[in-house]
Amino acid sequence: MSDLNFYRAFEDRHRGSRSLIKERLQVYVPFLVSLLKIYPQSPVIDLGCGRGEWLELVNEYGFVAYGVDMDDGMLASCHELGLHAENKDLIAALRDLPDESQTVVSAFHVVEHIPFETLMELVREAFRVLKPAGLLILETPNPENISVGTTNFYLDPTHERPIPPALLSFLPEYTGFYRTKVLRLQEPESLREKTDVVLMDVLAGVSPDYSVVAQKSGRQSEIDLFNPDFEFEYGLNLGNLASRYDASLATRFSEIESLSRSALTQANIAIEQAAHAEAQAAHANERANHAEAHAQVINQHYQAVVCSRSWKLTKSLRLAGKFARWFVRGSIAWLTFKPGSRPRRMIRSALIKTMATVQTRPRLKRFVLKVLNRFPRLKQRLWSIRFQNTPISLPIATPTIQPHEADLSPRARQIYLDLKTAMEKHNKEGV
Repeated sequence: MSDLNFYRAFEDRHRGSRSLIKERLQVYVPFLVSLLKIYPQSPVIDLGCGRGEWLELVNEYGFVAYGVDMDDGMLASCHELGLHAENKDLIAALRDLPDESQTVVSAFHVVEHIPFETLMELVREAFRVLKPAGLLILETPNPENISVGTTNFYLDPTHERPIPPALLSFLPEYTGFYRTKVLRLQEPESLREKTDVVLMDVLAGVSPDYSVVAQKSGRQSEIDLFNPDFEFEYGLNLGNLASRYDASLATRFSEIESLSRSALTQANIAIEQAAHAEAQAAHANERANHAEAHAQVINQHYQAVVCSRSWKLTKSLRLAGKFARWFVRGSIAWLTFKPGSRPRRMIRSALIKTMATVQTRPRLKRFVLKVLNRFPRLKQRLWSIRFQNTPISLPIATPTIQPHEADLSPRARQIYLDLKTAMEKHNKEGV
């Protein structure tokens, strides 16, 4: 690119810090450890070395690292750290190396920047310069990640085209390497064991980067040292996440179906209860209609009776019966000493009138006194009734039991005193 500082600034912004990149490169350390057992102090070439994170890492493990890059801005970072790096074309750098002179040929995020013919040439030259059991490492963005393959890959204006893992792993096999391994990298740790996968996890959760590690044939004992590293499964692919998403979706559908069945059951119960209530309401309405019809029939019968000739003819008998019932109830009230009842007042009035009549007939008066003298309590009761209700004096003998003056009302007391005076006067005259 014409602006030498642009790509360095772009890498700093979008690829990540040096410490982050070195941490991500730790995934290759098991391969390096096995390789050092075969070739101590072995040389390594890094194609497109960039800021030099890989050169720095392999130097720390005892390799002799050499890097090439065409971007002077990137190379400045390597030179600041004292790393051995040159501005050189990667194919030219490989061609300058002798056969079987390197233990590792690496290219991190380089192959997506070059034409496919150049990539094929790179793989062929790497096969030539690698020692037996040596490793070729090619890392690139992973187009299996839908977000990477459709959006993020094109952030870098120097990218040519995404390379699927199946294609990149086929090239070393076609060239003659003994075996290859696809390492899917940089997926979120939280997603590795996650079971309730959502759609966004499928779209953006697949490992955003991958690498192909190809090994050249060598002695079987040397090859066997790398078996654990080549057998280990790295990262997340699209099929894995899609399967987990399907399982999670099936679980959700099962839960929804269960909830739906429960809701349907409750709805059916509610419908049955509503139908039962409706039936009860209909029954109650039917009973009400029946009662109303019955009441209408009774009313018709009543009107027929009331309007009949016999009802009118027997009106006097009904009134007499009503009066008799009223009189009997009133008499019972009087006999049970219930004051204030109308029959009691009528009987009292009749007794007073009867005693007034007796007063005017001497012979009848003497007979009544003779009879009453045998019943002192009745005589006392009649005496109190007579003097509580009229001032007329009775010319009869002084009663055996006198009413207590304090129990009389003022008017009755006055009547009693007048009567007592008249009786005393009558006795003196000898009547």
